[in-house]
Amino acid sequence: MKKKTVLILIAAAIGVAITLSALKPKDPIKVVTAKAERVPELKSIVSATGELRAKEFVDIQAEVPGVITELLVREGDVVKQGDVLLRIEDLQFGTEVDSARAQVGAGEADARNAEVGVATAQANLAGEKTALAGVKVEFEQARISRDRAEQSFRRKEEMFQSNLIGGEEYEVAVSEARLAQQRYEWNKARIEQAEANVRAMATRIDAAVAAKEAACSRVEAAKAGLARVTDVLSKTVIKSPLSGLITKLNVEKGERAVPGIQSNPISTLMTIADMSVIEAEIQVDEADIVHVTIGAPAEVELDAIRDVKFAGVVSEIGQSPIQTVNQGNNSNQEGKDFKVVVRLTSPPPTLRPGFTATADIVTAVRTDCLVVPLQALTAREVEVDAAGKYVEPKEPVAGEQEKSLGHKDRQNRKEIEGVFLMRDGRARFRPAKTGITGEMDIEVLEGLEPGDEVVSGPYQVLRNLKEWDHIALDEKRESETSRRLRKHR
Repeated sequence: MKKKTVLILIAAAIGVAITLSALKPKDPIKVVTAKAERVPELKSIVSATGELRAKEFVDIQAEVPGVITELLVREGDVVKQGDVLLRIEDLQFGTEVDSARAQVGAGEADARNAEVGVATAQANLAGEKTALAGVKVEFEQARISRDRAEQSFRRKEEMFQSNLIGGEEYEVAVSEARLAQQRYEWNKARIEQAEANVRAMATRIDAAVAAKEAACSRVEAAKAGLARVTDVLSKTVIKSPLSGLITKLNVEKGERAVPGIQSNPISTLMTIADMSVIEAEIQVDEADIVHVTIGAPAEVELDAIRDVKFAGVVSEIGQSPIQTVNQGNNSNQEGKDFKVVVRLTSPPPTLRPGFTATADIVTAVRTDCLVVPLQALTAREVEVDAAGKYVEPKEPVAGEQEKSLGHKDRQNRKEIEGVFLMRDGRARFRPAKTGITGEMDIEVLEGLEPGDEVVSGPYQVLRNLKEWDHIALDEKRESETSRRLRKHR
């Protein structure tokens, strides 16, 4: 009996303890807060790293192979455009120039001979035409003589038939007529021969002209060959294509220059950079590149020169992502970077290409704007009305369990950005329309007033914080956070 009574009393005590524990309010959640305040200026900045480079630089490479016989510069020297940098052995190329020059001379002599041949052929043609004219005169004389001999023959033939003359005189007339006809035929043949000679001489003129043209073409070809080998010879003397600084020298006197393509570092003899215009070439993430514009102001810091910021301006923005060897087939899944060039406005002479640089690019500026700490901004799925505006939930009744949401309730909910305010020891969610993002703060356009106390941390607490939760200041964290924020502003 006594044992049963003791068990009842223990059970009653446990029930009372559970009831008191359920009715006892939970300890408030420790939070860090900050006040919404107006600042005179807020800058949205995109930061990225890269390296310095000269805007204009050139890798000097040999166009002809050979041993370097003379090297006139050292690394760090300042050169002007047109200065001789080095010389390559030119004996072989010089002999080729002499040979090509001799070929030009021989070709020019052949061209002159061909021109003489054309003139001779033209003179011969003129002589043949003169001979043809003389033959034509003789032919005309033979024709006239033939006609007279024929007329005389006919008269004497009539007289002979009339027995007016003797047979001997008649035979003489026949012989003269026959001889006149033969002379006529002979002169006619001479005309045909003379005309053939004229045509042959005209053909010789065409051949002489063709030979002259061929000789002239050979002269042009020889001159082109001379120009080529002369150009090759000139390439044994390498001159500076621009004024600048010798930033890299890869060869010494006596080494062999090897021609190559621009991207082949082995063939690069030296690098010359115009250090009057210095740029920082940086890589900006694709999420930030949309905010960067040409002409945006920037500040550049260098690892080599601590605690000094160099003013600059964005001068170039890449339109295609930077391709890297490691991307391979996974390039679509990886984040992409874009090239951005920041030109330094007043670079000191101590800067060198290749210095590691960090650029802070100003993408937007607001003056006299309301801000809250960036970490105070959060997002919650909340109930909204038909117009899409936030509907504040009612204060929960103590001990009442949170109701599960049905399908209809979920249709009236929407994820909204906002902050949690600290009101009378409670967390109250307020939607906030934000603007630009600074280094530590974010601009608030709508939803807050100056002096509103917002919950800014800790992150794990803010992540799980709910409307109407009991909250209290974490004094230790509050002082550390305030001091850190004041340092960055």
